[in-house]
Amino acid sequence: MGVNRVCFNCGSSSFVSDRSLGGKIVCSKCGSSSFKNKSSSFLKSKYLVFLAIAIAILIIVI
Repeated sequence: MGVNRVCFNCGSSSFVSDRSLGGKIVCSKCGSSSFKNKSSSFLKSKYLVFLAIAIAILIIVI
C-alpha cells in the first residue's frame, strides 16, 4: 500500500527519484522536493464547502 503524497508547491501526485541528488524524491512536474501527505479530512471539508455554496445558490434562485 503506497503513501498518498502530494507536492506542496503544485499539488501533483507524481514523483520521481532524482539520480543527480542521490535518489532523493522530487516532483516530476515542478522539481520541488517538499511534499505532504494527502489528508482525507481536507477533501471532506472541501466537499462540505461546495455543498454549502450550492445550497445557498439554490435558496437565492428560489
